Amino acid sequence: MSLAFDRVGEPDREATRARTSGPRLILAGTVSVALAACTGPSGLPCEPASHYAAEAGAPYRAVEARVPAPEGYVLVGTLTLPKPAAGPAPAVVLISGSHAQTRDMVGGTEEPLVRYRPFRQLAETLSRRGIAVLRLDDRGTGCSGGGRLSEASTATRADDTRAALTFLRGRREVDRRRLGLLGISEGATIAVMIAAADGALRAVVSMAGTAGPGWQVWAHQTRYLISLGQEMDPAKKARWRAGEDPERILEERVAEARAHVAAGEANAWWTFFFDFDPSIPAREVSAPVLILHGDRDSNVPVAHAHKLAQAIRSGGNSDVTVKIHPDHNHLFLPDKHGGFRRYGQLLAQTNQVPAPILEQIADWLAQRLAVEEEGG
Repeated sequence: MSLAFDRVGEPDREATRARTSGPRLILAGTVSVALAACTGPSGLPCEPASHYAAEAGAPYRAVEARVPAPEGYVLVGTLTLPKPAAGPAPAVVLISGSHAQTRDMVGGTEEPLVRYRPFRQLAETLSRRGIAVLRLDDRGTGCSGGGRLSEASTATRADDTRAALTFLRGRREVDRRRLGLLGISEGATIAVMIAAADGALRAVVSMAGTAGPGWQVWAHQTRYLISLGQEMDPAKKARWRAGEDPERILEERVAEARAHVAAGEANAWWTFFFDFDPSIPAREVSAPVLILHGDRDSNVPVAHAHKLAQAIRSGGNSDVTVKIHPDHNHLFLPDKHGGFRRYGQLLAQTNQVPAPILEQIADWLAQRLAVEEEGG
């Protein structure tokens, strides 16, 4: 999930309006939560394959991947492959959040947003540990075809990820019996949806995922904004300034949004998101699951990590690991405050996912995907 911001840290209202087609939705989630400058086909540039090349001397190689999508367009990305390999390698597909992002999980062209590239960090870390990684430009973004991402529901986006798995299963360098998914924010929801129906997957990593109906997450974010005196029409703001209980104002906002959906005025993404509860398919996930969350996440409450784990375990899956990172936000950056209104300022100071988090993910995946590491 994601919130669009312009370069000075204020909301990109046009981008958000395109996503909601009605009551304003604040879904701060992944890279574009901080400063996203654009969405859709015309936003982010198509970088040449050399832009995503492996570093000189890296123990992996990077090749361009072209993935046919069910609707007829092609998703373009990068597949990093460990070298040398004694045989086919295990592989993981990375799944971004709800805003349009490139394969590195970059959601805009402005500084400092372009410095935050968590999917590149993850791909490099995992491929150094013997795991192939496929990361793709979102549909209609960068080099990928397809329409605007804002026109696709979460369920439709899941089809793109299924196409990515099909692509990997057809690569001779990849062991089709050892595949996993890693998603952040809405990408975590997509990973759960797919794993619930694909019993062949060997591992799922959920980063800042949700475990309840979307409207509850939206209400949580809106409560935070109301506390700042934002996201209210003039009449509601006057009542807030007069000391009215913010919870009453929040209840009205939720009711307005629900009425908008019920009237059929919302777009496909917003309609699906509003009532979809990831904890329901989570009960059908049989693959091992690693759940990570920052305890300062102001976009998705940290309690969702435990709710998601409980839902998965309730279906009989006992291989569920939860890791809560103190003083980290929704972007998995060190942040004692966590408020998403501060992301632009934060990214100017720190934009690298800390190495311990990357290694935690790599260690867990190496074990679940049975990676034979050098010297092991």
